[in-house]
Amino acid sequence: NKECSAKIIGTDPTTDLALIKINGKNLPTLPVGDSEKLKVGEWVLAVGNPYNLSSTVTAGIVSAKARSLSGSAEGPSVASFIQTDAAINPGNSGGALVNTKGELVGINTMLYSQTGSYSGYGFAIPTTIMNKVVADLKEYGTVQRAVLGIKGGDVLDYINNEKENNKRVDLGTNEGVYVGSVEEGSAAASAGVQKGDVITKVDEKNITKISELQEYLSKKRPGDKVTITFLHNKEKKSKTVTLKNAQGNTKVVKTADLDILGASFKPVGKDIKEQLDITFGLEVTKVEKGAIKDGGIGTGFVILYANDKPIKTIADLQEAVK
Repeated sequence: NKECSAKIIGTDPTTDLALIKINGKNLPTLPVGDSEKLKVGEWVLAVGNPYNLSSTVTAGIVSAKARSLSGSAEGPSVASFIQTDAAINPGNSGGALVNTKGELVGINTMLYSQTGSYSGYGFAIPTTIMNKVVADLKEYGTVQRAVLGIKGGDVLDYINNEKENNKRVDLGTNEGVYVGSVEEGSAAASAGVQKGDVITKVDEKNITKISELQEYLSKKRPGDKVTITFLHNKEKKSKTVTLKNAQGNTKVVKTADLDILGASFKPVGKDIKEQLDITFGLEVTKVEKGAIKDGGIGTGFVILYANDKPIKTIADLQEAVK
């Protein structure tokens, strides 16, 4: 029942998490548990302030793990949730999801409902994702996010979509991540992954759906090595690659100056240079809330100049923003 002032250390819209620092002494803390050890059917408690009913505790079980939710434009883009039937309502967000040992295993973040109130499905960000975000925000002020450089979805979703179009497909498996496209110069491209392939394993972890791949990669940083196992024309292949950041390199992003723009960038590739007859520029690879979106600039746009200065590298843009 105290009110404290806090300093924002960093925020990460991609996972819908923020790190704040409270100046206080002898504050009680929750031990952090390992969300990977959670089993479906295990009892959990949700703590929060639904409808301003402070410190409300509800009980339920883990209904599913690595759950992704589609169709939510406002939700986090890295989504691999713990699903629970412990009652979660507006006001529970940011509250603790704890196991029977009293360990934090997730942070309640959203509910799935057609009415806006509890209907049996609540979702929490697992501590495996939280730990990496917190560590990066503490050290760098921004999250160091590693990407494979693919776009795709669950194999089963792809097969079902093709069935609806009266097409039959045999990918050699019903589980994994179907690769819809591969970014030029990415880690996936260097592994030989092509459109139509299926990623089935990363390191020793079996991948059955895209949310599991997202959760695993969210623990990695650019420069880390991973072994990708994938099916190409139903033939199994494995390759160890170095993960890169969204800008296509392995450098640590130490400042969050570009966060104000709300977008990700990378130097234009050879194909785009030839296509547009340019010699430099930065391609906009992702747009979230921020100045870029407000200015009507979308994914695929190429930035050539800022304040009349040529923009050839990320550093050039960072300098302009400063």
